[in-house]
Amino acid sequence: MDIRLIRLKRLEDLIHVLNVVQVPIVHHLALDSRHIYFIPFFLSTDSSIIYFYENERRLEGKFLLFNNFTGEVDITDKWTSDTRFTIIPIIDVEYQNVFPEKQLLSELRNQHAKEKREKEKKPIVKEEQSQ
Repeated sequence: MDIRLIRLKRLEDLIHVLNVVQVPIVHHLALDSRHIYFIPFFLSTDSSIIYFYENERRLEGKFLLFNNFTGEVDITDKWTSDTRFTIIPIIDVEYQNVFPEKQLLSELRNQHAKEKREKEKKPIVKEEQSQ
C-alpha cells in the first residue's frame, strides 16, 4: 500500500481538514516521546493519505472544540451542546497498522534534522542598540 504523509504546522490546520470529512475524529498516538494526532484517508485499496499534527506534549482533553464563528480551537474534557461549536473527539490509539511507525519516525527525524540545519544556516542578526 502506498502511504503519503502530510505533516501540518498547526492544530488548527488539522481541524480544517476535519471540517470536510464525514466522520470528524482525531486519532492520537504516543510515539517515541512525541504525540501524533492524525486523520487517515483511504483513497483506494492501493493508496492513502495521512494528515497529522505533531506535538511534544499531549493535548490535555478528550475533545477539540472548533468555534464555527471565530475559527478558534479549544481543548476540553466536557461535551457541549452549544451549536457554535463543532465537537471533535480525540481517540487514543493503542495499536494501529494504518502506517508503519518506523516510516513515520524516520520521516519525523529527517524533518527535524532538516529544520535544525536550516535554522543553523540562518545568519544571526544583531539589533543595533540606540544610544
